[in-house]
Amino acid sequence: MKIGFIGAGNMASAIVRGVVAAGLDADEIYLTDRSGKSAPALATEVGAHALADNHELAQTADVIVLGVKPHAVEDVLKEITPEISDGSKLVISLAAGKSLASLQQATETNVPIVRVMPNVNAAIGESMTGIARGAAASSKHVEMTKEIMVPVGRCLVIDEVHFPIFSALAGCSPAWMYQIVDDFARAGVNHGLTKYQAVAIVAQSMLGSAQMILDEAANDGATPANLIDRVTSPGGTTIAGLLAAQQSGLSTVLGLAVDAAVARDGELG
Repeated sequence: MKIGFIGAGNMASAIVRGVVAAGLDADEIYLTDRSGKSAPALATEVGAHALADNHELAQTADVIVLGVKPHAVEDVLKEITPEISDGSKLVISLAAGKSLASLQQATETNVPIVRVMPNVNAAIGESMTGIARGAAASSKHVEMTKEIMVPVGRCLVIDEVHFPIFSALAGCSPAWMYQIVDDFARAGVNHGLTKYQAVAIVAQSMLGSAQMILDEAANDGATPANLIDRVTSPGGTTIAGLLAAQQSGLSTVLGLAVDAAVARDGELG
Protein backbone atom coordinates (compact mmCIF):
# COMPACT_ATOMS: atom_id res chain seq x y z
CA MET A 1 0.00 0.00 0.00
CA LYS A 2 1.52 3.28 -1.16
CA ILE A 3 0.64 6.17 1.14
CA GLY A 4 0.98 9.81 0.20
CA PHE A 5 0.96 12.65 2.73
CA ILE A 6 0.09 16.13 1.49
CA GLY A 7 1.45 18.32 4.25
CA ALA A 8 4.25 17.46 6.67
CA GLY A 9 3.26 19.30 9.84
CA ASN A 10 3.37 17.91 13.35
CA MET A 11 0.42 15.53 13.07
CA ALA A 12 1.27 14.18 9.62
CA SER A 13 4.89 13.76 10.68
CA ALA A 14 3.84 11.85 13.81
CA ILE A 15 1.77 9.48 11.68
CA VAL A 16 4.60 8.97 9.19
CA ARG A 17 7.05 8.14 11.98
CA GLY A 18 4.45 5.86 13.56
CA VAL A 19 3.74 3.76 10.48
CA VAL A 20 7.45 3.44 9.71
CA ALA A 21 8.17 2.36 13.29
CA ALA A 22 5.34 -0.18 12.97
CA GLY A 23 7.07 -1.80 10.02
CA LEU A 24 5.64 -0.15 6.90
CA ASP A 25 8.30 0.09 4.21
CA ALA A 26 9.34 3.75 4.07
CA ASP A 27 9.89 3.27 0.34
CA GLU A 28 6.08 3.13 0.06
CA ILE A 29 5.61 6.60 1.59
CA TYR A 30 5.43 9.81 -0.48
CA LEU A 31 5.45 13.35 0.89
CA THR A 32 4.78 16.89 -0.27
CA ASP A 33 4.44 20.21 1.53
CA ARG A 34 3.80 23.78 0.49
CA SER A 35 7.16 25.15 1.59
CA GLY A 36 9.21 22.40 0.00
CA LYS A 37 11.23 22.11 3.21
CA SER A 38 9.37 19.97 5.75
CA ALA A 39 8.59 17.08 3.40
CA PRO A 40 12.18 16.64 2.15
CA ALA A 41 13.48 16.81 5.73
CA LEU A 42 11.01 14.18 6.93
CA ALA A 43 11.65 12.01 3.89
CA THR A 44 15.37 12.06 4.61
CA GLU A 45 14.74 11.23 8.27
CA VAL A 46 12.59 8.13 7.65
CA GLY A 47 13.75 7.06 4.19
CA ALA A 48 10.59 8.08 2.31
CA HIS A 49 10.17 9.99 -0.96
CA ALA A 50 9.63 13.76 -1.21
CA LEU A 51 7.82 14.66 -4.42
CA ALA A 52 7.69 17.89 -6.33
CA ASP A 53 3.93 18.43 -6.39
CA ASN A 54 0.56 17.13 -5.28
CA HIS A 55 -0.41 15.85 -8.72
CA GLU A 56 2.55 13.47 -8.81
CA LEU A 57 1.77 12.29 -5.30
CA ALA A 58 -1.91 11.69 -6.11
CA GLN A 59 -0.96 9.73 -9.21
CA THR A 60 1.48 7.55 -7.26
CA ALA A 61 -0.24 6.82 -3.94
CA ASP A 62 -3.08 4.39 -3.21
CA VAL A 63 -4.02 6.31 -0.06
CA ILE A 64 -3.75 10.09 0.20
CA VAL A 65 -3.61 11.65 3.66
CA LEU A 66 -4.51 15.33 3.75
CA GLY A 67 -2.40 16.94 6.47
CA VAL A 68 -2.81 20.55 5.39
CA LYS A 69 -4.51 23.34 7.37
CA PRO A 70 -8.33 23.15 7.39
CA HIS A 71 -8.69 26.33 5.32
CA ALA A 72 -6.60 24.76 2.53
CA VAL A 73 -8.00 21.24 2.42
CA GLU A 74 -10.82 21.90 -0.06
CA ASP A 75 -8.47 23.66 -2.49
CA VAL A 76 -6.08 20.70 -2.31
CA LEU A 77 -8.92 18.29 -2.99
CA LYS A 78 -9.99 20.29 -6.04
CA GLU A 79 -6.37 20.36 -7.21
CA ILE A 80 -5.98 16.57 -7.13
CA THR A 81 -9.50 15.68 -8.30
CA PRO A 82 -8.28 14.67 -11.80
CA GLU A 83 -6.07 12.00 -10.23
CA ILE A 84 -8.66 10.66 -7.75
CA SER A 85 -11.98 11.06 -9.57
CA ASP A 86 -12.18 7.42 -10.67
CA GLY A 87 -12.68 6.37 -7.04
CA SER A 88 -9.75 3.97 -6.96
CA LYS A 89 -7.87 5.88 -4.25
CA LEU A 90 -8.74 6.46 -0.60
CA VAL A 91 -8.55 10.00 0.79
CA ILE A 92 -8.04 10.44 4.53
CA SER A 93 -8.61 13.93 5.96
CA LEU A 94 -6.99 15.15 9.18
CA ALA A 95 -8.64 18.57 8.86
CA ALA A 96 -10.50 19.64 11.99
CA GLY A 97 -13.93 21.13 11.43
CA LYS A 98 -14.23 20.03 7.80
CA SER A 99 -17.23 17.73 7.38
CA LEU A 100 -17.32 14.73 5.10
CA ALA A 101 -20.05 16.46 3.08
CA SER A 102 -17.88 19.52 2.45
CA LEU A 103 -14.93 17.34 1.48
CA GLN A 104 -17.06 15.27 -0.86
CA GLN A 105 -18.49 18.40 -2.43
CA ALA A 106 -15.01 19.75 -3.11
CA THR A 107 -14.24 16.77 -5.35
CA GLU A 108 -17.66 16.71 -7.06
CA THR A 109 -17.17 12.93 -7.33
CA ASN A 110 -17.77 9.76 -5.32
CA VAL A 111 -14.19 9.56 -4.09
CA PRO A 112 -13.92 7.37 -0.95
CA ILE A 113 -13.17 9.76 1.91
CA VAL A 114 -12.55 8.95 5.57
CA ARG A 115 -12.30 11.65 8.21
CA VAL A 116 -10.00 11.08 11.17
CA MET A 117 -9.40 13.09 14.32
CA PRO A 118 -6.19 12.23 16.20
CA ASN A 119 -5.06 14.11 19.27
CA VAL A 120 -1.76 15.62 20.36
CA ASN A 121 -0.60 12.36 21.95
CA ALA A 122 0.00 10.92 18.48
CA ALA A 123 3.46 12.44 18.87
CA ILE A 124 4.29 9.71 21.43
CA GLY A 125 2.19 6.93 19.90
CA GLU A 126 -0.69 7.34 22.38
CA SER A 127 -3.37 9.16 20.40
CA MET A 128 -7.08 8.57 20.77
CA THR A 129 -8.28 8.81 17.17
CA GLY A 130 -11.83 9.07 15.91
CA ILE A 131 -12.67 7.65 12.48
CA ALA A 132 -15.78 8.44 10.44
CA ARG A 133 -16.32 7.19 6.92
CA GLY A 134 -17.95 9.04 4.06
CA ALA A 135 -20.79 7.75 1.94
CA ALA A 136 -18.47 6.37 -0.75
CA ALA A 137 -16.08 4.70 1.70
CA SER A 138 -16.39 1.00 2.49
CA SER A 139 -15.53 -1.15 5.50
CA LYS A 140 -12.30 -2.00 3.69
CA HIS A 141 -11.42 1.69 3.56
CA VAL A 142 -12.01 1.96 7.30
CA GLU A 143 -9.67 -0.97 7.90
CA MET A 144 -7.03 0.67 5.69
CA THR A 145 -7.41 3.83 7.75
CA LYS A 146 -7.00 1.91 10.99
CA GLU A 147 -3.82 0.34 9.62
CA ILE A 148 -2.38 3.82 9.24
CA MET A 149 -3.66 5.27 12.51
CA VAL A 150 -3.20 2.39 14.99
CA PRO A 151 0.61 2.87 15.07
CA VAL A 152 0.05 6.25 16.76
CA GLY A 153 -2.51 5.06 19.31
CA ARG A 154 -6.02 3.71 19.78
CA CYS A 155 -8.81 4.17 17.24
CA LEU A 156 -12.58 4.32 17.57
CA VAL A 157 -15.00 4.28 14.63
CA ILE A 158 -17.86 6.69 15.31
CA ASP A 159 -20.61 8.48 13.41
CA GLU A 160 -19.52 11.90 12.25
CA VAL A 161 -22.38 13.49 14.20
CA HIS A 162 -20.44 12.57 17.36
CA PHE A 163 -17.22 14.31 16.30
CA PRO A 164 -17.93 17.43 18.43
CA ILE A 165 -18.13 15.43 21.65
CA PHE A 166 -15.21 13.27 20.54
CA SER A 167 -13.21 16.45 19.97
CA ALA A 168 -13.98 17.60 23.51
CA LEU A 169 -13.19 14.28 25.19
CA ALA A 170 -10.11 13.43 23.11
CA GLY A 171 -8.89 16.59 21.43
CA CYS A 172 -9.41 19.16 24.19
CA SER A 173 -8.97 16.99 27.27
CA PRO A 174 -5.15 16.69 27.12
CA ALA A 175 -4.94 20.40 27.96
CA TRP A 176 -7.37 19.87 30.82
CA MET A 177 -5.31 16.92 32.06
CA TYR A 178 -2.21 19.12 32.00
CA GLN A 179 -4.07 21.67 34.11
CA ILE A 180 -5.18 19.02 36.60
CA VAL A 181 -1.62 17.72 36.96
CA ASP A 182 -0.33 21.25 37.44
CA ASP A 183 -2.96 22.02 40.08
CA PHE A 184 -2.16 18.85 42.01
CA ALA A 185 1.55 19.59 41.70
CA ARG A 186 1.11 23.09 43.12
CA ALA A 187 -0.67 21.55 46.09
CA GLY A 188 2.32 19.23 46.48
CA VAL A 189 4.69 22.20 46.44
CA ASN A 190 2.56 23.81 49.14
CA HIS A 191 3.28 20.76 51.29
CA GLY A 192 7.03 20.83 50.76
CA LEU A 193 7.79 18.94 47.54
CA THR A 194 9.72 20.45 44.66
CA LYS A 195 7.67 21.17 41.54
CA TYR A 196 9.53 18.45 39.64
CA GLN A 197 8.83 15.87 42.35
CA ALA A 198 5.16 16.80 42.56
CA VAL A 199 4.65 16.74 38.77
CA ALA A 200 6.40 13.36 38.45
CA ILE A 201 4.27 11.86 41.23
CA VAL A 202 0.96 13.07 39.83
CA ALA A 203 1.76 12.38 36.17
CA GLN A 204 2.86 8.81 36.88
CA SER A 205 -0.23 8.25 39.02
CA MET A 206 -2.43 9.54 36.18
CA LEU A 207 -0.61 7.36 33.65
CA GLY A 208 -0.98 4.22 35.76
CA SER A 209 -4.61 4.98 36.60
CA ALA A 210 -5.50 5.44 32.93
CA GLN A 211 -3.82 2.15 32.02
CA MET A 212 -5.68 0.34 34.81
CA ILE A 213 -9.01 1.72 33.59
CA LEU A 214 -8.31 0.44 30.07
CA ASP A 215 -7.05 -2.94 31.29
CA GLU A 216 -9.90 -3.54 33.70
CA ALA A 217 -12.55 -2.46 31.21
CA ALA A 218 -11.13 -4.88 28.65
CA ASN A 219 -10.87 -7.77 31.12
CA ASP A 220 -14.07 -7.66 33.15
CA GLY A 221 -15.91 -4.51 32.18
CA ALA A 222 -15.00 -2.66 35.37
CA THR A 223 -15.79 1.06 35.31
CA PRO A 224 -13.86 3.94 36.89
CA ALA A 225 -16.51 3.96 39.63
CA ASN A 226 -15.67 0.32 40.43
CA LEU A 227 -12.00 1.21 40.69
CA ILE A 228 -12.75 4.16 42.98
CA ASP A 229 -14.48 1.73 45.34
CA ARG A 230 -11.36 -0.44 45.40
CA VAL A 231 -9.13 2.47 46.41
CA THR A 232 -11.33 4.08 49.03
CA SER A 233 -11.50 2.63 52.54
CA PRO A 234 -14.03 3.57 55.24
CA GLY A 235 -13.02 6.75 57.02
CA GLY A 236 -9.77 6.97 55.05
CA THR A 237 -7.82 9.75 53.39
CA THR A 238 -8.98 8.98 49.84
CA ILE A 239 -12.69 9.26 50.56
CA ALA A 240 -12.09 12.42 52.58
CA GLY A 241 -10.33 14.09 49.67
CA LEU A 242 -12.84 12.79 47.12
CA LEU A 243 -15.83 14.08 49.08
CA ALA A 244 -14.18 17.47 49.53
CA ALA A 245 -13.61 17.70 45.75
CA GLN A 246 -17.18 16.66 44.97
CA GLN A 247 -18.62 19.14 47.48
CA SER A 248 -16.61 21.86 45.73
CA GLY A 249 -18.20 20.97 42.40
CA LEU A 250 -15.59 18.75 40.70
CA SER A 251 -18.10 16.74 38.65
CA THR A 252 -20.06 19.86 37.69
CA VAL A 253 -16.91 21.72 36.60
CA LEU A 254 -15.70 18.86 34.40
CA GLY A 255 -19.11 18.52 32.80
CA LEU A 256 -19.21 22.25 32.10
CA ALA A 257 -15.80 22.08 30.41
CA VAL A 258 -17.09 19.42 28.02
CA ASP A 259 -20.33 21.33 27.35
CA ALA A 260 -18.40 24.54 26.60
CA ALA A 261 -16.05 22.76 24.18
CA VAL A 262 -18.97 21.12 22.32
CA ALA A 263 -20.80 24.45 22.11
CA ARG A 264 -17.72 26.22 20.77
CA ASP A 265 -17.23 23.47 18.19
CA GLY A 266 -20.72 24.16 16.95
CA GLU A 267 -20.02 27.89 16.70
CA LEU A 268 -16.82 27.33 14.74
CA GLY A 269 -18.49 24.79 12.48
